[in-house]
Amino acid sequence: MSEPNIVRSGPNHYICEIGAAKKIDEYIASFSRPVVFTGFKSFDAFNQYGALPEHIPVIQHKGYCYDEDIHTYAKELYNVDLVIGIGGGIVLDSAKSLADYLDVEVILVPTIPGTCAATTPLSVMYDGDGQYVRVDYHKRASFLTVVDPKLLLSSPVNYVKSGIGDTLAKWYEADAIIRNTKNAHELSAMVYSGLNQAKYIRDILMADSEAAIKSLQEQKVTPAFTRVVESIIMIAGTVGGFAVQYGRVSGAHAVHNGLSFVEEAHHVLHGQKVTYGILVQLMLENQLEVVKELIPFYEALGFPRTLSDLGIKEKEEAKKLVATHAIKEEEALRFIGDFTKEEVINAMDQVEDFTLRTRL
Repeated sequence: MSEPNIVRSGPNHYICEIGAAKKIDEYIASFSRPVVFTGFKSFDAFNQYGALPEHIPVIQHKGYCYDEDIHTYAKELYNVDLVIGIGGGIVLDSAKSLADYLDVEVILVPTIPGTCAATTPLSVMYDGDGQYVRVDYHKRASFLTVVDPKLLLSSPVNYVKSGIGDTLAKWYEADAIIRNTKNAHELSAMVYSGLNQAKYIRDILMADSEAAIKSLQEQKVTPAFTRVVESIIMIAGTVGGFAVQYGRVSGAHAVHNGLSFVEEAHHVLHGQKVTYGILVQLMLENQLEVVKELIPFYEALGFPRTLSDLGIKEKEEAKKLVATHAIKEEEALRFIGDFTKEEVINAMDQVEDFTLRTRL
């Protein structure tokens, strides 16, 4: 069942506790031919704290979640019965794609609280140059997701902030989709359950993010840090899992996807581009008051508010590229309205102008 509109509640099993990353051997006892799929930096971070049985082969991946790479790995690993993904969002998406291609179970161990990739049965696919291609929905959820808050203390601060920004978008995107849905009052209870989860996540992030970043900097596991981690990794996955197409991406991620075609922004983390996209989406919807409410939070977390903040110098060309891609038929912007290229550019200009007038 790989259809995108089936309700998916999350991993088959989920654990969040200090020390969980040291017990991988216990979790894989029922499998005979596992393989670890990881990155280079992420595996280094895991090995500083976690533990794996010595006999398990390890594949280290560098690059994007890319069809050709997945197919190459699959040819080498045709006889495995479990993929253990250890890493950030791209690594975990790649591990899920590999497991789906091989039709085997997958265990996911996030090393960075950057996305909900560890709990969602989907992968964001890119081409070899890092440009967005599509989202693949997989046949099964993870067999187990292992969240170890102490392991996650090794995360770079900017990656955690990126995760906060990406997760914050859940509320603004889902709310916009449902507000722009005809006869929204007739939608199922599961859809509104997902929307309520998005609101709950927003409230946690607004209340606890600064304290969570402080905990990270001080290398302490605190309740605020754990709440933010679980909001990003686990609870965020239930938004689209419960609300299906009504709880998935819309305007902010359409802007992000457009930015993936701007070479100057390739170095910018996913969530940073999404936080900028939230502002553009809100301006498209004439939600200036909501933008004003977000500004103190953006200032406190150092989120980008202009193209310059994203490192983009060729602004006019960037705006045209972003707008051209954001309004494509296959993009999620269509879920909240029929916008023109000129309207998207105008919204980006409004974000720029507002920031110049209000930035301290």
